[in-house]
Amino acid sequence: MSARPGWLSVYLRGDRLLESLVQRVRGVWDGLWLGFLDEEQLARLDQAYYDGEAVYLTEAHNRRGLFPWEEHVVREHLAPGSRVLVTGAGGGREVLALLAAGFDVQGYEPNAALASFGSTLTEADGFGARVHVSDRSVVPAGVTADAVVLGWGSYMLVPSRAQRVELLRTAAAATGGRGVVVLSYFPMPADRRQFTAAHRVARVLRRWRHREAPVLGDALSPNFAHHFTRAQIRDEVAAAGLTLVASGTGDYGWAVGQAAGGPGDGR
Repeated sequence: MSARPGWLSVYLRGDRLLESLVQRVRGVWDGLWLGFLDEEQLARLDQAYYDGEAVYLTEAHNRRGLFPWEEHVVREHLAPGSRVLVTGAGGGREVLALLAAGFDVQGYEPNAALASFGSTLTEADGFGARVHVSDRSVVPAGVTADAVVLGWGSYMLVPSRAQRVELLRTAAAATGGRGVVVLSYFPMPADRRQFTAAHRVARVLRRWRHREAPVLGDALSPNFAHHFTRAQIRDEVAAAGLTLVASGTGDYGWAVGQAAGGPGDGR
């Protein structure tokens, strides 16, 4: 094999250095905003992001059905015909698919435009309005179900560990402490330079502002989205008093937590 020419070595080394610089600059940028934005401002950023993503207000997206991992979870962990609560329901994709599969489903979504569109679709299918406007990152008070699905990726949009754990607790309580809670998320990539830089910058700024410390994996893309390690998912599920009964990763990570009184709990 012939020796590598000098220009090729220079280019490849320079490309790696450039990629490293881009990752770190992006991390510093995220960290600055994560350090200064409060929860209300993060919510407004999230609203602006989804208001600008027209795909979520299309029938093509919301009638595409469940993803393969969702089909697996439904088949293995949801009793046929059971009552399912979907939070972060968006324009109704999961709600429509679960209704079509014979489940009794109610969806809740903080974005009024998405909720209205979702209900338009469920009404068109003869189920009445099934996607309702709710507060952000909560399970509506007084609502009960046999299982709770935290809509596609919505768990990672909750801006703090404490809020995420409380969301899991209230979701489990909505099942009477017997059902499953399903969540999905972005896995943290192996290359964590961007996340490490963001965490370091945000930690300093939040300490200065006397605010809750960030968690490694917090990012803006462009709205807030926490990227999880498997250990973080296990930790938060356990902190909420749930047993992790199933999980997987791919393009998206997913997990199923079982409330303490449910059949899958081994304690």
